[in-house]
Amino acid sequence: MKSAYDFFHKYLSENISDSDTLERMRNVIAEFTARAPKIIVMKCIDGRVHGSKAKGYPPTTILFGRTDGNRVSLDKSNFWFWNRIDRVVKDAHFNTPETPAIFIAFMHHSPRGLGCAAHNSNDAEALKSVEAQVAEVRKTYSESELYVFGGDTNTDIMAETLIFPGNVRLDSEDVIRYCNLKKPRDVFHEFFLLNKINDVATSRYVDHKTPEDLLSGEQPGFFTNFQTCLNMQNYLLREITSIIRKDRGDLKRLIRPDILDYIFITLDRASIPGNLIGPMLYQVIWNITYALYQTGMIARLSPAELDSHLDHAEELICYGDGFETLPRNKAVLVKTGRGDDMDALSVGKQVIEKNRIRYRQDHQLLVHINIEVNGEMMQWNDFNDNVGSRILTMLRNIDYVFGRDLAVLTTYSYRDQKRFYPVKISMTDQRMVYAADVISEINSTLKFSNLSLKAQEAIYKAGFSSGYRYPG
Repeated sequence: MKSAYDFFHKYLSENISDSDTLERMRNVIAEFTARAPKIIVMKCIDGRVHGSKAKGYPPTTILFGRTDGNRVSLDKSNFWFWNRIDRVVKDAHFNTPETPAIFIAFMHHSPRGLGCAAHNSNDAEALKSVEAQVAEVRKTYSESELYVFGGDTNTDIMAETLIFPGNVRLDSEDVIRYCNLKKPRDVFHEFFLLNKINDVATSRYVDHKTPEDLLSGEQPGFFTNFQTCLNMQNYLLREITSIIRKDRGDLKRLIRPDILDYIFITLDRASIPGNLIGPMLYQVIWNITYALYQTGMIARLSPAELDSHLDHAEELICYGDGFETLPRNKAVLVKTGRGDDMDALSVGKQVIEKNRIRYRQDHQLLVHINIEVNGEMMQWNDFNDNVGSRILTMLRNIDYVFGRDLAVLTTYSYRDQKRFYPVKISMTDQRMVYAADVISEINSTLKFSNLSLKAQEAIYKAGFSSGYRYPG
């Protein structure tokens, strides 16, 4: 029991650090969001295909859905599935009216490791789930409001294949082979690599280093330093989308000409809406660069490390939303919206139990439930409706699938923060091993207010920042 507490303490400490960076970089992310299309991505619960980093999008900028094998009920009664898409479509309608939103349904495969557990490593079956989603969503929305396509992730190196209408494919690995790319720096023109970044704010945030410096070494700051990564994402999206509006040819001072030629031939065949060409080019360029970094990284791993990287090594089940800052292969990520959450949780349980046999864990099986809140909670009913009651409902699903022999962390977060705030909805449930509870002092109609909640959240954050350790 104590080791489960220790795990959650370290886990929450890492979350505080990442969320602090997001808070510090809020203006940078807002600038990125203003230029990027609104996007929803449907993925598998597999922890190896986690997050938005391989696409070059900062946390908070993509809305994710995750189900076992990306299988989902497409019946119109599946509120969670269709509501997620509607949220993105309406967001684009009001905030990027000339640019349609994007929907991507992803499968995944692993040439050297295990494929999709939910599909028993059958890539053809995984593709069918993607094609079914794409077909149904495409029937429901017009292309002017939602551009719909599929994708496939190679979980070994995080290279993506984008599958556009008419089965036009843009495969990052094909570009890498065709252009004989070996390192991340090979993607860019020497003029860009060797000169300091021409934007004053970005240059300051990356310590006035050149792109060559940021892309060099075994742990290039371009990808491994969270602040640097966020700033380079914003800078490259801005440069690519600005230049492409004026003259495509000028991009050849930023990106190698042969790479651009290869990508543009495919994008032109796919008949992508004009305002999406720049963001799509950016996404592909980032993914190629990221896949090259991952290829170099796994080449240096020991056999044991490589085995853990290529195959499942998740340590806990995460159920809900808001987990984008977690590292790859950390957690099996189960979101509501499958149409049958118990099915998805059962697949997650099978994966975790196999992992616990392969990689010794001296703590109980771990589950983290998180509710992501989009706005402020002004009164007790806001908290109870949005967080407390939803946790209780989700905990009942956990009871059904996992029973009582586990440790549970229950939290909420804000969509623009990704900071987990621990709450306890039951003081008698012995599975809730972590002591922190931000609403313990205000857990009633008379005591609760937005001001008091903010105060308790600040106390929690300050406690971690000062090194305080909750008794456990």
